[in-house]
Amino acid sequence: MKKIMLFAVLSAAMLSNAQEWSNYPIPADPGAGKKWVIQSNVSDDFNYTFNEESTKANFGDDKWYNFYHNAWDGPGTTYWQHNHVSVNGDNLVIRASRNTSTTKMGVPGINTGCITSNSKVIYPVFIEASISVSDITLASDIWLLSGDDTQEIDMIECYGGEDNNNAYYAQFIHLSHHSFIRDPFTDYQPKDAYSWWPKSGVTSWGDYCWNSGTRRYVRIGMNWKSPFHFEYYIDGELERVVYQNAFASKRDGTWYYTYPTMSNDVLVFDANGNQVVKQYATSAQYSFATLEAASKASSVNAIDAYYFQYGYGMHKEMDIIINMESQNWHVSAGRTPSDADLSDASKNKMLVDWIRVYKPEDISTASSVTIEAESFTNTGGSYNDAPSGGTGYGVNNAGSIINYVNSGDWAEYSISIPEEGTYEINYQIAAPATGATIHFGMGTEIWNTTDVPNTGGWGSYQTLKASSVANFTAGTHLIRISAGGNTWAWNLNNFTLTKVTALKSSSIKDDMQEKGEEMNDMIFPNPATGYIYVHIEDLVNTQLLSKIFDTAGKVMLTQHIPTNTKYQLDISKLTKGVYFIEIENHKISKLIVQ
Repeated sequence: MKKIMLFAVLSAAMLSNAQEWSNYPIPADPGAGKKWVIQSNVSDDFNYTFNEESTKANFGDDKWYNFYHNAWDGPGTTYWQHNHVSVNGDNLVIRASRNTSTTKMGVPGINTGCITSNSKVIYPVFIEASISVSDITLASDIWLLSGDDTQEIDMIECYGGEDNNNAYYAQFIHLSHHSFIRDPFTDYQPKDAYSWWPKSGVTSWGDYCWNSGTRRYVRIGMNWKSPFHFEYYIDGELERVVYQNAFASKRDGTWYYTYPTMSNDVLVFDANGNQVVKQYATSAQYSFATLEAASKASSVNAIDAYYFQYGYGMHKEMDIIINMESQNWHVSAGRTPSDADLSDASKNKMLVDWIRVYKPEDISTASSVTIEAESFTNTGGSYNDAPSGGTGYGVNNAGSIINYVNSGDWAEYSISIPEEGTYEINYQIAAPATGATIHFGMGTEIWNTTDVPNTGGWGSYQTLKASSVANFTAGTHLIRISAGGNTWAWNLNNFTLTKVTALKSSSIKDDMQEKGEEMNDMIFPNPATGYIYVHIEDLVNTQLLSKIFDTAGKVMLTQHIPTNTKYQLDISKLTKGVYFIEIENHKISKLIVQ
């Protein structure tokens, strides 16, 4: 019988060596003891073909779909259309054309394209794209947006073409973000002059990227370090940082540390519509210590000045969105493309050569555990296969595999997980026909079910990736593999658990945990099954809002908790795993559901 083996695995980041971005080092620092790990589900070199479709369609191995993330069809005079998105074998292509409808703003509109990622991202994360903006009076955009449309981070917003009264804005790339209230619609956006980034020698980004038909690209990177900390990179150089209550912005080789100002609790703007900021210091080299000092000198939050996000900053998971737009404030000022502009196929397209996404992970945590199928500690089932040569009820230990596996059979394994994390599951499995399934879980609870293909025979083993990942804390776990579908299901050689990401505990609590006291003594039992008790003493509030997040930062449960009593909170709808519970004015605590 083979032993369980623990071994280091190569970083997924090495897989990027064949990608177009491999010649560009990641400019952002992942942090002490960390390394950048590629997130392949949202990274794309666009080296394939996707033809324009008249209806909503996934593309790029289902990484994207060809529309916005809800039914809205665009701002201002924009009409996002499915058939204005394509991939030409080298670039994502988003084109524009005339829409004769005057429904929006009383003038003819603009058809253009929009794509949205099928997977979301959340801090800490580094995202970089190589983009060639269109050379017409439209915004070329790459941005992040939360599912409820309340939090937005703009990697690039560039109004490229200099015609149609747009010469001023054409010379800038806008680096900014938004905090929204949806009803009534209210928007906070940093609009200081430094948020508009110019490049020496570039008077029009549209002309620069068009380059007389030989397209040029600019690399835009954004390091979303925490809910209160963003870094913006252009062509690999750090150009702007937003942190807590202050900004750091580079102009002509000098760093300017500034912070926003208010009068009677209202942000102050100058005659040109720019947000007024107070200069704290300058330096030749970027200094986070100086930025931190500027933040401490300010009383106005630069991330969310009006606290629309209740002091939590940009903390929600977000979709990646790439599109062009005809925005109302530009149209109102006459800055809109002409019919001739929209008909010029050499200038009416935004191109994206590639986009890459990375998460920081501990250098020492890339590991996997391989469990030999015959090393089970217990087995059972409902079908007696003894008359056919099996052992009766349950799987058969055949020395180096298990066989005689029937639908309903199960085997349990005691496994040692070296580190907390999210693990991918891969089976070495054989089956002579389709129709069987393999289940992974704990006890009678199934965590995921995977269809087993016809591998060519009982002895023809293939690697089969489980349909979803599993979250584990470090330590010993008793897991169960079971069979479904065909009466005679499959043979199994081994299965491997490979850590693919760290649990997001740090990313959820890094910048929130300074609020109030720990809750470890206020929530019990923990680990828990079905329910927990919450007992919080509070002389001011009669109830507090609680939220339970999964490890990706998604809110799974929201409930108001009465104070000064032992309150039973129902968690029966949560599957087994690791969660984080946050109660208003208190630190986040880990919650384990069994």
